[in-house]
Amino acid sequence: MVSATMLSSYLYCPRKLFISSVLKIKEPPKEELVKGKIWHQTYEFINKNDESIVKSIKTSNYQEIYAFFRKNYARFLRNAIIMNKTELKEFNIKLIDIFKDYWENFDSEAKLRALNLSQFILKHNIFGEELWIMLEPKIISEQYFKSEKLNLSGIIDMIEVYKDFHVPVEIKTGKVPNKGIWDNHRVQLAAYMMLLEDSGKKTGEGYMKYKGIEEKRILAMNPMLKEEVIDLIRKVNIIISGFDAPDFVDNKNKCNKCQVKDTCYNEAEMNRLNEEVRRKSTIA
Repeated sequence: MVSATMLSSYLYCPRKLFISSVLKIKEPPKEELVKGKIWHQTYEFINKNDESIVKSIKTSNYQEIYAFFRKNYARFLRNAIIMNKTELKEFNIKLIDIFKDYWENFDSEAKLRALNLSQFILKHNIFGEELWIMLEPKIISEQYFKSEKLNLSGIIDMIEVYKDFHVPVEIKTGKVPNKGIWDNHRVQLAAYMMLLEDSGKKTGEGYMKYKGIEEKRILAMNPMLKEEVIDLIRKVNIIISGFDAPDFVDNKNKCNKCQVKDTCYNEAEMNRLNEEVRRKSTIA
């Protein structure tokens, strides 16, 4: 089955997708991946603890609510950093430096959620269990979806759950486009909308949450985008189901920092790995 991340990988480099998915050659850990892991884990802590935080609020005062969110979010970020301290040390990244780099974003997140909660309480004058039941949106993290009909699966970073619809959110820590959404992110987010829709959830748009900006980069679903995703699923399925390595990408800048470059450009090694995979598939 094709995963949503495979669609993104295909748009970046079909050959690299083949090497990782068919030949099973994995990239060694990178600094960016470790940092991204901390980013995602912090959001996961935030969303998993959202219910207990909301239920414990006893005031409508924004500053008090913000201070409470802020204290908890700082703890979640510290915990995520400590969980990955071994990998961070391998890249000579100081724990305090990664905290400082990420804190501005999570502090802003605390402000936004505190403001939303304060306004909701002032409007409805409710607390505790009743507040949690009525509050919108509720946010869930790392939800897995699978569709046999689409031949597609994926883990959605975050989903904003409203009474009548769902909004998928994809979180990224890499370079931010000047406007809009990177092409591979656009397709990945669209795939998540299609998975939600196939599971019976009403959705019409999602958005990207890029590190370093508060702006939501919104993507609306449309028939052409759906067709694009369906076509990409077909193309990716051909690659991961066969033994024919795609050609090199035209943009050689992508190759410069690629950590499977040595294997990719070694024809003898590519042939050896391909034969090994073919042999194993025959035995299986």
